[in-house]
Amino acid sequence: MDILEGNNLATNLFERYSANSRNWKFVVSVSQLNGNFYDAIVSNPNEVWQLKIDSIYKPNPLIVGTKVDVDPVKFNDNTHMPFGYRKLDPNKIGKILSNISGIDEDTNALNSYITSIISSTEPEIPSPNNSYAYGPFLFTQKNPIKVDEYQKKISDKLANRLKDKLRLLYSSYG
Repeated sequence: MDILEGNNLATNLFERYSANSRNWKFVVSVSQLNGNFYDAIVSNPNEVWQLKIDSIYKPNPLIVGTKVDVDPVKFNDNTHMPFGYRKLDPNKIGKILSNISGIDEDTNALNSYITSIISSTEPEIPSPNNSYAYGPFLFTQKNPIKVDEYQKKISDKLANRLKDKLRLLYSSYG
């Protein structure tokens, strides 16, 4: 099992996304086993990756992850919009921003307007000099993978690697 972290992990996942940008899922949950961290499952029709994240409340969290031997079919539901990079039309975004003062009291109208724009656009591979929205990230209370002994071992290994990284960065970290 290769545990990747930081830029190596991000580059690896982005290369896989670039090979096929369709039907990705990104689910984040509070860790059921290591309550101090967050678990994330990143999946596409061919593979599943398990990530451990130190915080969802900072711009550059520490993240470690590995590819896991879990059937990707478990995550191929059509109930949520798939994760991906969606190209934004600057004119449409300009209209949204200019109309925002009239909609600010009705956040449901604003949310449904933005959702309709994003959901009508297929995920694609981003290229330089364009504007993109990426997501959605589904936040849940419980990890969607059934936690068996295999998953517990992986979760523990990822948590230990993340703790080691935090100790290197912050000498007072437990």
